[in-house]
Amino acid sequence: MHGLIHLVLKEMVLSRFGKRCWQDVLDILHVADESEIVDVEKLYDDRFTWSCMLVAAEVIGSSMDELLRGYGAFFVMWAHAGSHTRMLASMGDAFF
Repeated sequence: MHGLIHLVLKEMVLSRFGKRCWQDVLDILHVADESEIVDVEKLYDDRFTWSCMLVAAEVIGSSMDELLRGYGAFFVMWAHAGSHTRMLASMGDAFF
């Protein structure tokens, strides 16, 4: 999985649940330096990305389905706010 997925997960957890929750995710994953998991130029094993999502869901107290739905909505807003509108436009016209 592309590191961008992890970066957006981090941004979502930080903006909606705060630094403590993000630190809890890192601690449970045994990640000492967050740069190990948010490198946007790196490809990560899908199992590791899935583990990150599962841990985030556990930490914020949501189901995996709720996390993924929230993540999808957050990703679209994040991409739009970050001037990635051209990327979104290439995926269809139903985002906005």
